[in-house]
Amino acid sequence: MSCPVADIFKQAAELNLSDPRRQGGVITLESPSHIICSGDIHGYRSALNKIIAHAKLASNPNCCIILQEILHGPPDDRTGQDRSIEQLMRAARLKIEFPQQVLSVMGNHDLAQVAGSEISKYGHGVCKAFTSGVKFAFPNDSEEVLEALNEYFFSMPLAIRCPNGVLISHSLPSPNKCGDETFDILNRPITRDDLIRNAPAYNWVWGRRHTEEQLETLAEKLNVEFFLLAHQHTDTGYDIISRRGAVVLSDHANGYIVEFRDHEKVSGDSLKQYMKPLSTL
Repeated sequence: MSCPVADIFKQAAELNLSDPRRQGGVITLESPSHIICSGDIHGYRSALNKIIAHAKLASNPNCCIILQEILHGPPDDRTGQDRSIEQLMRAARLKIEFPQQVLSVMGNHDLAQVAGSEISKYGHGVCKAFTSGVKFAFPNDSEEVLEALNEYFFSMPLAIRCPNGVLISHSLPSPNKCGDETFDILNRPITRDDLIRNAPAYNWVWGRRHTEEQLETLAEKLNVEFFLLAHQHTDTGYDIISRRGAVVLSDHANGYIVEFRDHEKVSGDSLKQYMKPLSTL
């Protein structure tokens, strides 16, 4: 008998891959769209709860919520375990209930979990801690759940394109990783070979130190007006890095979401009016 929890993640993975709006590594939203984009969540239960409640998906069918890096939270005070599997289960169930409205983009932590690599955070290896947390939560079915989780992470697109020219992705390739093969992945299915260090998917989710000049070049190359990213830490919850791009995080008390409609022009100059502190939701 298959494990019900594993089945949830497998269903969510299939919905990610079969989305009719998806071509290669990109999902293109249609108009009208009301977009609510999170930054990294990393097990921050309060953030996920607030975002879902704020979206009111059942009564707002044009609303899409875009969730990033739900996994790899801090150790639980009571058990010492990473319990972000619980937030992932909630997101996957919501994906099944609202398949066109609940979206994710692949982040470096998702990729690391699938690739079997490691990331140090909270003073320990978070991939190992996450695996331990899944085994703690599902001692009899952990291998099946972990396999299904990897399918779920691997199924996520690299980017979501909005009708107003905003491109949402976890990061962008670093300035020295912008060869043609890096961008070809947006137009074709992601493979396991794309996850290794310096491969195309790896470069998309791990990129840092983006410059204003690079974002201008990428905007022209990809026909994008504004890049909405996460990945890079900021204590203030968001950082406008140029007129073409910004970083948003949702994994701490000072975190933010970005909320806009598809007819609204989002830029470095106008972004602040679309930023919403988690504390106000």
